[in-house]
Amino acid sequence: MKAGFISLGCAKNQVDTEIMIALLKRSGYKIVSKVERADIVVINTCGFIDPAKEEAVDNIIATGKLKAAGQLRYLVATGCLAQRYGQELLDEMPELDGVIGISHFVQIDMIMDRIVAGERVLEVSEPPQVFIEKGPRVLTTPPGSAYLKITEGCNNRCTYCAIPSIRGRLRSKPRQEVIQEASELVKRGVRELVVVGQDTALYGVDRVGKSELPDLLRDLGGVEGLEWIRLM
Repeated sequence: MKAGFISLGCAKNQVDTEIMIALLKRSGYKIVSKVERADIVVINTCGFIDPAKEEAVDNIIATGKLKAAGQLRYLVATGCLAQRYGQELLDEMPELDGVIGISHFVQIDMIMDRIVAGERVLEVSEPPQVFIEKGPRVLTTPPGSAYLKITEGCNNRCTYCAIPSIRGRLRSKPRQEVIQEASELVKRGVRELVVVGQDTALYGVDRVGKSELPDLLRDLGGVEGLEWIRLM
């Protein structure tokens, strides 16, 4: 079965998409670059601001028309819009076969089995308490460059920002796991890493009570073969 992806929003979402691609590929799905050629389409949505929500809904509607025309069989929404609106999204968009929140996208291979078996799936729960966004990735960035996600969530409750309510509190990826991922990416030919997170400056505060970002950058600087480190 062929699977296609539409990744919307930020670089952090793109990392999650790369993990989902790897999980489905490992489960035997053929990944295609054009949704018109797919049996299953996963739209990894953004739901942060109104234009992003509109873009996500427009993509669901447009891809749903392909489904209605018989060009694909299953349509799934993941990401922030799925997390934020869950049941409402499933109720109001009958073209969707599944809505998967941020705590469950790492189980997409098993969830897809349920969808293909005929179940209409809603998997949305509270954001996780630890960093779960890890696993093998199929890189979708230009050759030589990759994103490196080190945090998820945010502890700041700014009145204008919905991220904490969608993504939850700050969760940092353990430093040794970050370095290991960086080393593996370099072995795959990556020379530039773009460090991303909702609040990269507070990396490690949830784990050790203070920012570990300076220490992490020093460790990354010691990864042999890594030539550029950028912070986003």
